Amino acid sequence: MLGSRFRKSRSDAVTGFLGSQTEFTGKLCFSGVVHLDGVFDGEIISRGTLVVGSESVVTARIHSAVLKISGEVRGDLTATEKIELYPPAKVYGNIRTPALVIEEGVLFEGTCSMSSVRDEVPVLADESVETADVDAIEGISAQAWPLEYEEGEGLDEGKREEGSLHKHSR
Repeated sequence: MLGSRFRKSRSDAVTGFLGSQTEFTGKLCFSGVVHLDGVFDGEIISRGTLVVGSESVVTARIHSAVLKISGEVRGDLTATEKIELYPPAKVYGNIRTPALVIEEGVLFEGTCSMSSVRDEVPVLADESVETADVDAIEGISAQAWPLEYEEGEGLDEGKREEGSLHKHSR
């Protein structure tokens, strides 16, 4: 787990969670705070905060307002506000952010550009779905994983299911 190293405020309430037994491939789009403890491969776009737990293995291009990482991340990271790296984080890739915190015990291999990137973050996947509360989860879309399931688990062997979850706070 992340432990007490992360500084929390009232706005840090988790609005989405992908647990340690989760293996997810695809595109994750959200606003609010999402905590990722599993394996993720794809792209993440967020107006909020992405927290990558210490047991996570993420291979993705990430665009977010705030990134808090203590797991393993491979890919290009862009944050409009800040990136915080906590041990035992291992980050392999390029970072672009106006503010960067790297604690002792973190492995970072790549380049860092500390310029304003606010205008370069892509919009969330479904702009037609808008709510007054920007802290809600906008959408999570991906292909189900793993590719093969045991017989009797409700899926035809070897097939992928595609789906979307759209959740809005009221």
